[in-house]
Amino acid sequence: MKKIGIITILNVNNYGAELQAFALHHKLKLMGYDNEIINYLYYKNPEYNIEPDSKPLIKTSVKNKLKDFVLKWLDKYSALKYPELAKVRKQRFEDFHKNHTALSRTYQSYSDLYNAKLEYDTYIVGSDQVWNPNNGTNLAPFFLTFAPKNANKISFASSFGVGQIDEVYYPQYKEWINNLTHISNRESAGVEIIKRVTGKDATHVVDPTLLLSKAEWEGLMVPYESKEPYILFFIFKKNDYAENLAYEIQKKTGFKIIRVCKNEMPLESDDKILNIRDFGPLEFLGLYSGAEIVLTTSFHGSVFSLIFEKPFYTITPSSKNNNSRQESLMSKVDLMHRLLREGDKVDLDKLYDINFEEVKPKLEPQIKLSVDFLKKSIN
Repeated sequence: MKKIGIITILNVNNYGAELQAFALHHKLKLMGYDNEIINYLYYKNPEYNIEPDSKPLIKTSVKNKLKDFVLKWLDKYSALKYPELAKVRKQRFEDFHKNHTALSRTYQSYSDLYNAKLEYDTYIVGSDQVWNPNNGTNLAPFFLTFAPKNANKISFASSFGVGQIDEVYYPQYKEWINNLTHISNRESAGVEIIKRVTGKDATHVVDPTLLLSKAEWEGLMVPYESKEPYILFFIFKKNDYAENLAYEIQKKTGFKIIRVCKNEMPLESDDKILNIRDFGPLEFLGLYSGAEIVLTTSFHGSVFSLIFEKPFYTITPSSKNNNSRQESLMSKVDLMHRLLREGDKVDLDKLYDINFEEVKPKLEPQIKLSVDFLKKSIN
């Protein structure tokens, strides 16, 4: 049997990243392919060893360097301040992959990965923002340059995370993309970038989380028990517009508000919004499944709203035009009216106006196309 190795972003204490990594691995297993995730630690993982070769080839802005530093510091601070919650949360994330995901040995550095004698028949770079030029690391591993020269190398739903890249980086991206045998991308903007940079046609596929059905996700989740209906607030940072919208919906419906947090740090007092701070990926799925309404700023927050068929609004910053991931997904299912920019007025009389029976037929052909792309590329 052919053996497949997948490289993607995981082990970063992020619900979307862990679940998308699992989803591609699990779907391939269901399709009959022996596969495992090449456990190359992402540069944001505290156990990753930075080396000269792993430093970004594309210069990282001072703003993004500062952002990475602050986020790392906040994660460490929250774990030290709330050790019991941090311990439970960490264990739940670790148990999720231990029990559900086949992982290779851990590669803690760039040289560790490139010096390994890997013997997979096919290599896949998976989804998430693995090609984002703002990532503070060398992106070469996510174009499978560590794989043997003549190996079958596939990108599945890889994302740039931005609507465009500076032309000065085109030569480097062209070299990287040309290393791949089969190319797909998660966003229409990404397909256009690949065409501009290389002249090649990439296939537009769905995020791996959409390859699994609602029933398959429900079969994995840890149900969340709530005596009263709730609005799920999947927003990691303080956001006045989103909070005010949540309170407006609460006033209209009487539902309580539950925030799922990025780490152990609470963002509100519990009498206003209940902060969930120690859930792992399976508990997160249960929280989603039980929600009445979802407010999110997250791409995967939008995806799981579609999977679990929850009325939702995705909120994007008014100051940025970098919303290509959300726009691509929403236009695909004709739900652009559920994509809000901060400051937009919302008609709450249309809170439940999503007809998921009309959404399904728009997603199903995209999912089939994505599965077909995997089959053809692997075989």
